Amino acid sequence: MMRQQGITLIGAIFVLIIVSLLGQYLINIAAVSRQNTLIALQSARAYQAANAGIEWGSFQIINNGGNCPASTTLNPAINNFTTVVSCNLLGSYEENTITRSIYRITARSEYGVYGQLDYVSRQLQAIVHD
Repeated sequence: MMRQQGITLIGAIFVLIIVSLLGQYLINIAAVSRQNTLIALQSARAYQAANAGIEWGSFQIINNGGNCPASTTLNPAINNFTTVVSCNLLGSYEENTITRSIYRITARSEYGVYGQLDYVSRQLQAIVHD
């Protein structure tokens, strides 16, 4: 009678290879998920920084008699974000013998350098009148 030896070893090696490939796949999925979460968080921060720029520009128009700087760079409290706020006079109209001005406020917030993996940018616009 001929004895077969080593068939269990081949099966065990096959199972180890499958389990290691599955482990590597799960690690890759976890890394991609983490990166997506970080980018989503930075995107939300960029949106809030741009929104703060819109609020700042609105405040300048309403409380400073319609004086809005053409372009201003803000450094919000959110680390490493830069927000550029620009204000353009679109026109004027008269209402009850009072002349009102209409402005477009554009706020662009950026994090990182364009072309890098962690670069995030958001731009918001608002129309405001004094």
